[in-house]
Amino acid sequence: MADVSYRLGIDIGGTFTDLSLINEATGELTELKTPTVTDDPAQGIINGLNLLKKRGVDLSNIQYLVHGMTIGLNTLLQRKGADLALFVTEGFQDILSLQRLRLPIPYDFNSRLPEPLIPRKHVYPISERLIHDGTIKNPLNLQQLDDAVQHVISKNLAGIVISFLHSYQNPVHELQAKAYINHHYPQLEVLTSSELWPQMREYERTVMSVVNLYIQPKVKQYLQTLKSRLKEEGVPISPYITQSNGGLMDAESAATSPVKTLFSGPAAGVIGAARIAASASEPNLITFDVGGTSADISIIQNGQPTMAQSNQLSGFPIILPSVAMYSIGAGGGSVAWIDQGGLLKAGPESVGSNPGPASYGKGEKAALTDAFLICGYLNQERFAGGHLQLQLSAAKKAFQPIADQLNKTVEEAADQLIQVAVANMYTELSNVMEQQGFDPRDFSLLAFGGAGPVVANFLAREIHAKNVVVPPSPGTLCALGALTADFIHDAVLSKKICLQDYSINQLKQDYEKLSRKATDWVSQQDIQHINQTSILLLADARYQGQAFEIELPLSIDWLKQEQDIHQLIEAFHKLHQRQYGHRDDQANIEFTHLRVRVIGETPPLPFSPVHENSGHSVKPYEYRRIFIEEKEYEASVYNRDTLSVGSIVNGPAVIEQDDTTTLILPNWAGSIDPSGNLVISKEAALHEN
Repeated sequence: MADVSYRLGIDIGGTFTDLSLINEATGELTELKTPTVTDDPAQGIINGLNLLKKRGVDLSNIQYLVHGMTIGLNTLLQRKGADLALFVTEGFQDILSLQRLRLPIPYDFNSRLPEPLIPRKHVYPISERLIHDGTIKNPLNLQQLDDAVQHVISKNLAGIVISFLHSYQNPVHELQAKAYINHHYPQLEVLTSSELWPQMREYERTVMSVVNLYIQPKVKQYLQTLKSRLKEEGVPISPYITQSNGGLMDAESAATSPVKTLFSGPAAGVIGAARIAASASEPNLITFDVGGTSADISIIQNGQPTMAQSNQLSGFPIILPSVAMYSIGAGGGSVAWIDQGGLLKAGPESVGSNPGPASYGKGEKAALTDAFLICGYLNQERFAGGHLQLQLSAAKKAFQPIADQLNKTVEEAADQLIQVAVANMYTELSNVMEQQGFDPRDFSLLAFGGAGPVVANFLAREIHAKNVVVPPSPGTLCALGALTADFIHDAVLSKKICLQDYSINQLKQDYEKLSRKATDWVSQQDIQHINQTSILLLADARYQGQAFEIELPLSIDWLKQEQDIHQLIEAFHKLHQRQYGHRDDQANIEFTHLRVRVIGETPPLPFSPVHENSGHSVKPYEYRRIFIEEKEYEASVYNRDTLSVGSIVNGPAVIEQDDTTTLILPNWAGSIDPSGNLVISKEAALHEN
């Protein structure tokens, strides 16, 4: 008998920890969900591994493990990181406090910027100065540096972030300071801003460096604990970690640069969605991920996730490339409440996994999941594959006070909460699509997460999306997406150049230098699962005089052929026209950053084939009374395992599976495509079963 080999993907969410296991020989997929252990996330993984053992899986045969995590994110959100010091160029002690002097909400004069992660009393000025091109104006004062370190030690601080002016052009003083501290005070953790991400804009570079060192101890401790406990369980390999940019890195790199994992889990879901886009022949998708806490979207255009060069998290700028994601509303655990004006609201407070929605039997607060149950969308006996019994009576009891205040029945109040949540999602999604210059009618909606398929049909109808696509395993797509991710590394060179005055040969040399730096990272990773390596060239470009840039892709072939620079100029004009509706052919074009992304492609997943159906007819296993927008319907209820390629289901209908439930509205119909995706559309031509 041939040796069995498995690939395992893990994603820790706010409510559930998801595991996706693939048998490399047969393509058989095993998926499960286990409650997240908030105080000990590694235990949630161990609980999942124990469930796999009960299903006969030998953990010693796991040869590839990928993990999406939220440890760094939670540490930052809860502000439970390390106590640090910051060394800055003399005269810039207020860099963290000033925060660009912008109101978080421009129309709310009471809105406040977040408190800096390092208080001003722990920010130390160091005498040194570089001018804008990296030339040394004033040398580093080592005596002043030593005095500052003595203060840090006396205050028992855990580490030092060094961020000097213009170090992205020349890191000489940052490196000199770090070398001095490492030699004389090796007990201190030291991070320089230039080694993490050498990009101009000193505030953003400084903040991101602070965030990295702030969350590093918790992430390091977690990864060490996880690796130790995996070894105890008989798992023979170390995990790879998903990054915010949708790629992978080894655990050692994640421990060194944890800021790159802040959007780890959701990014993996988008990468999984991109694979679905290819399999479903849907190049343009809006990914719609609804978990227990929030609803998040991302945009896939021409089969590729759209990227953002910076993000905001808890008010702090994170200037790293990441999959562009937007939070647009409530999750399954979002709490129902009534404001002072008597209006019903959904979230943002969430009940989490403990105590969870009232229907879980532990809590008393009404949540969106309770509304789904009351309206008949969920099966209280088979929720989460039957591992969790929902209590309808508890859900109704939690909703009764809300129904009384609204002067409605419990069913009407639950139905109204669902519509409030959908309305919030519609408003936020419409804003995102408009800001990005996309028309929702050109896209299909890919629903995943435990609650995404429940409300996706409502949202697709409102935005006039082409279809709703529900993948075979929507509740665990982030874990599965992690297994489809490639190893990715981004490198940046801050260099302000005017294209009209720059030679193509010099541009080529700059990119070759940056490419070598990026590919060196791949060679340093503990990687044994790469098929081939590819490189993408990008530039942050703008019209001269503008304050911010847009990302311009460059063709490697174009550089090799040494084409005229004016072709690149025209490419920027066209991109600006598409994104902003205008172009300025008379303006000079400026590059501020050159970027390289190296991609180490991993082997494709060996999925088992989807079985064809001999006919289109499929029968429901029961009929159920459901409430949709103040109307009562008799819905057909199906087990998704009974549906195969060619099966057609007309709404109103409920399709159940272990990891989620899909609702199909009246006058809509779903069919199974050749890749096993459930595609829901509004087509009268779909005949009755």
